[in-house]
Amino acid sequence: MFKNKICIDYTMKIAIPSYNRVETLGNKTLKFLTTMRGFKHEDITIFVADLDQFTLYSAYYPEYNIVIGELGIVNIRNFISNYYEYDEYVVSLDDDIECLLPGPNPELFIEGETLLRETKFSLWGVNAVSNNYFMESQQRVSYTLKFCIGGMFGVLNKKLMLNPLAATKEDIENTILHYLHSHGIVRFNHVSFKSKMFADGGIGNKAARLFQNEQSAYHLFYKYPKLLSLFTRKDGWLECRLNHRHKF
Repeated sequence: MFKNKICIDYTMKIAIPSYNRVETLGNKTLKFLTTMRGFKHEDITIFVADLDQFTLYSAYYPEYNIVIGELGIVNIRNFISNYYEYDEYVVSLDDDIECLLPGPNPELFIEGETLLRETKFSLWGVNAVSNNYFMESQQRVSYTLKFCIGGMFGVLNKKLMLNPLAATKEDIENTILHYLHSHGIVRFNHVSFKSKMFADGGIGNKAARLFQNEQSAYHLFYKYPKLLSLFTRKDGWLECRLNHRHKF
C-alpha cells in the first residue's frame, strides 16, 4: 500500500513508564534497547510516579533522564503525552521488555516512524500474539483497526487523553483514539515481544484487576459500540475485540 523506506532524519524519543521495577528495568528494557537503532542515550526518559520512586531510580540509573509523572497507568500515559511536543515521535515501552519476537529487528522503531509520516497516521504497534504461525498468516503490515498492545508502540504525539474509566484497557482506548484521529493505524503483524504480563510491580497483578477490568471493558463497549465487541476468555477475563473491518 505504501512504500517501505527506512528514514533516519527525524529525532526519536523513548518513553519508559516504570513503578517498583528498578532492577527489572535495567535487566530487561534498558538491555533490550541496546539492540535497537535510531536514538541516542539522552533520548531515553524513565517516567516514575513520585519523589520516592525518583530517588530509588536515580540511585540505580544516575546517567538516565528520570522524570516524576503521576501514579497509575492512565495518569502516566496522559502525563507522557503532555510531556512531549505535539507531533514529536515517541516510542513507548514497558519496563520489562526482553526481546522482539520471532527475532531481532534493530530497524523497527525507524521503520515505524517512516510509515507513520508516509501514511499520515499517528500510531504504530505490534502483534499482541507471539505465535509464529498466527503472525505469519497475516500480511506483514496492516493499516486497519487492529489492537496495538500497550507494551510497545510508537506515536506522532497528538496529545490524545485516555479516560481513567478505561484503566485496564488503556491500550485499547489508545488504539481507538489514534484510529479515530487519523483514520488508520500501522501495525507490524509479524512482530511481537517477550515480557511478563501482570507481573508484580507496574500497575498490579491480574487478580487485583478483575473487577476494574470488567468496568473498563463495558465503558469502552458503550462508548465505541461500532468499533468493538466483548467476549469472555476461558479464565473469566472480559476482553474487547476491535472491529478491523470498520470503515469511515
